[in-house]
Amino acid sequence: MRFYKALRPIRALSFDLDDTLYHNIPFIKDAEEWFSRYLTARYKLPDCCSAYAFWEHDKDLIALSQPELKNDVTYLRAKALTVTFARLQRVLPIMEALELVQIFIKKRSQVPVPESSLRLLDQLKSRVPLIALSNGNVCTQTLGLDHYFCFDLRPGLSPHQLRKPYPDLFQQAAQRLGVPLESILHVGDEPLSDVHGAVGAGCQCAWLKGGVAGRSSGIKNLLWLPTVELDDLAELLLIVH
Repeated sequence: MRFYKALRPIRALSFDLDDTLYHNIPFIKDAEEWFSRYLTARYKLPDCCSAYAFWEHDKDLIALSQPELKNDVTYLRAKALTVTFARLQRVLPIMEALELVQIFIKKRSQVPVPESSLRLLDQLKSRVPLIALSNGNVCTQTLGLDHYFCFDLRPGLSPHQLRKPYPDLFQQAAQRLGVPLESILHVGDEPLSDVHGAVGAGCQCAWLKGGVAGRSSGIKNLLWLPTVELDDLAELLLIVH
């Protein structure tokens, strides 16, 4: 654990989810491939559709051409499905696409959360309020994490709420908790969305170096220094009283 700034009194903790509390990368990749096979079988699509790379192409293009959709990754994925179906000369209504994405979300949320993370959250929630603050669409209920958090904030198109590193989610967290931004310690693995986002919004930040599995972006990608750098999430118990 390394401090870069003086720690101010902490009145709440906000947690990033993916790759902070559990290792997300291999499970979301497996879910992408599973979903591609599911769509191919359900709609009797050509065999080439069974690989995620086939679907990823349109999703990436839409994200580039309509970057505002990144503020709602569920809608972005649904919109990409409609475009890919159109390329296959099929019609997929957006409401049906959104229903399909819920199937994907359920699958991608079946991630084993380490017992160490569960024990940590249980201890911390008796000390300060905890909230989830993520850009993704993982379901905390499926993960078995929902009861640890007072509430769960995500970006979205309606109401218009920008994703991290924009300050929207951090500001909403402070308003809902009724505490100053500087009294929130945000915990996350990602140098841009978590560290830059939290510090830029006026919060404190505990950066989990490398993430829970040591595979997140390293210190060379930090734009702003966090309040504290963690080698292990359990170190939070030493600074949150």
